[in-house]
Amino acid sequence: MADTRGTILVVDDDPATVEVLSDYLAGKRLGVARAHSLDEALAELESERPEAVVISLRLGESDGLDAVRRIREANVQVGLLVMAEQDDVERAKEALTLGAMDYLLKPIDFDYLGRAIDKALAASSPSPDFADAPMAPAGSSSPAGLLYTLALEVFRSTRPLGPEARASVGAALEQAALAAMQRGVSGEKAEVIRALNQVRTMIRFAQDLGDISAETAGRLDEHMGRARRSVGLS
Repeated sequence: MADTRGTILVVDDDPATVEVLSDYLAGKRLGVARAHSLDEALAELESERPEAVVISLRLGESDGLDAVRRIREANVQVGLLVMAEQDDVERAKEALTLGAMDYLLKPIDFDYLGRAIDKALAASSPSPDFADAPMAPAGSSSPAGLLYTLALEVFRSTRPLGPEARASVGAALEQAALAAMQRGVSGEKAEVIRALNQVRTMIRFAQDLGDISAETAGRLDEHMGRARRSVGLS
């Protein structure tokens, strides 16, 4: 709706949890889509095109980590937050390596949820000026040009990945590279640095998992180094 800040898809097999979260989000001027299973979530993701997804790691007969993979595979840009029980912290951390942006432990801290949603909305949407901003050509030595070249090389490297590798690290790597490029266009240095740190981490994961070769990782590291130096990092 026009008067909302975006749409959030809430996914939990407990209807009461879905309703509580939905009421809270609606009070924050957010549209809400609801799902109680992975199949429903994938259908809502396609039909509602939410800016962010809040999903429980315990989702009936579906494995929560598989759900994270499937959602990230279906949409590389959507902000993805996971909810976990207190004894599921390690799985929640694993979800971060699969493309989730953050995790929340139950019972939900609503102040933290609000801040996490704001970050997810910011990361999933291009800068308002991004579509109209002049794009630096690949190979340009400007910060924007180096970030564009890095993103281009990331996508070249992830295109050959198989479905499992793409769902695990490929999509998260692409998302982080796009975020760095978009924030670079709008001059958001702190967000560029955050995204570049995520890109570097995902490159290491991809190499350690055998998804990309040492040669590919080395090439990406070279572009990463140039992009980092352009924003004052070593």
